[in-house]
Amino acid sequence: MNDDRYCLFDLDGTLTDPEAGIVGSMRHALSAVGMPEVDQAVLRSHIGPPLQDVFVMLGVPQERLDDAVAAYRERFTATGMYENEVIPGIPAVLEALVADGWTLAVATSKPAVYAEKILVHFELDGFFTYVAGATLDGSRRHKANVIRHALDTLGAPPEAAIMIGDRPEDVIGAAQCQVRSVAVTWGFGDPADFAAPGVIAVVGTPAHLLEVLSAA
Repeated sequence: MNDDRYCLFDLDGTLTDPEAGIVGSMRHALSAVGMPEVDQAVLRSHIGPPLQDVFVMLGVPQERLDDAVAAYRERFTATGMYENEVIPGIPAVLEALVADGWTLAVATSKPAVYAEKILVHFELDGFFTYVAGATLDGSRRHKANVIRHALDTLGAPPEAAIMIGDRPEDVIGAAQCQVRSVAVTWGFGDPADFAAPGVIAVVGTPAHLLEVLSAA
């Protein structure tokens, strides 16, 4: 019997608040392909899903999609990824979970190469055994595929894992992988959309998150 426990954490909106850098990079990309200005609230609501899908939702023509992604990544790589803040209380949660024997990993729709750099920059990398993310070509970008990749790499049975995320894609992707989940309300999702099979709690603070995981 495998008694190991695994926590898979989303990155944007769950571990960190990346709004300034992501929205600024979205604006840069939309301008680069001749799209009109988009309201801040609309751009904020699109933080989290795969970048290619976001630009489609924002109306970027298919023939300019690669150009928009390239322009976004140009700004994001230079400055945007560091226009970011760690959610207060998250480092203490990660430290407590590791001390309690959990294996931690990141499961993000952001390309893994960026996620790894962000975790190093904010000194969170030491908590995580693995960083599962999207591929730059977009062949792996949806949350269920990222979660499956994380489980396969870790050798983790789905029933031993819990996904922590701030958007419906996180809990839905977890359910598609038969993984339980906890939804957090300090990110970019609407709590009304967190009804999915396997959601064991919706929490409003990192302290509450730790309480739920300690009892799981």
